[in-house]
Amino acid sequence: MWWGKVNKPISTEKSDALHSRVLEHLGKRKDLFVLDCFGGTDPEFRLPVRVIGEQAWHNLFARNMFVRIEDADTLKNFAPAFTIIHAPNFDAIPERDGTHSEAFILLNLSRKIALIGGTKYAGEIKKTVFSVLNYLLPTRGVLPMHCSSNIGPNGDSALFFGLSGTGKTTLSADPKRRLIGDDEHGWSDTGVFNFEGGCYAKVINPAQRPSPKVCHHTAFWHRA
Repeated sequence: MWWGKVNKPISTEKSDALHSRVLEHLGKRKDLFVLDCFGGTDPEFRLPVRVIGEQAWHNLFARNMFVRIEDADTLKNFAPAFTIIHAPNFDAIPERDGTHSEAFILLNLSRKIALIGGTKYAGEIKKTVFSVLNYLLPTRGVLPMHCSSNIGPNGDSALFFGLSGTGKTTLSADPKRRLIGDDEHGWSDTGVFNFEGGCYAKVINPAQRPSPKVCHHTAFWHRA
């Protein structure tokens, strides 16, 4: 684990107590929204994920983000390998819960559970799955990457690395190449695969703008 200013350890006692209070909070709601999906398009390495939340639009975000299960039998026999419990309307009490603010994202890798609360930004759901895959896949010979990727007509794949906003999506959206994905990927012995169910930075009615000067900030990797 990379402990530092961002990632902080929390005791099992504090985590369990907060977990119980979140479940109590969700138990008072009339409706909960549950999604079963996969993180990863490669059947050999994909992670079965269950997202449980209290707001429909967060569930829709996850459905739009991850790999959907279209087969009824697969969905019927689904067994999650990791569960995300999402409670955006529940605020932690830092003095009591051992958190640094009312918002929290707790990852329990041994119990395969993530708790998210106190924040209505849906991106934590996306990044939780990415973090878990970053933890699990290297032990299986897969390199997790924050990058976009596309593939040429001859089967050559390209990877575009860069911080958010530096042009990964723009560079991967080449009309002469097929998009693999625009944000998170794994590189295994058999190829590059998307962690998500398509393109993260989806657009509608885009306006034409001058070409951004992104090449100074984005690293390009070509794989024949």
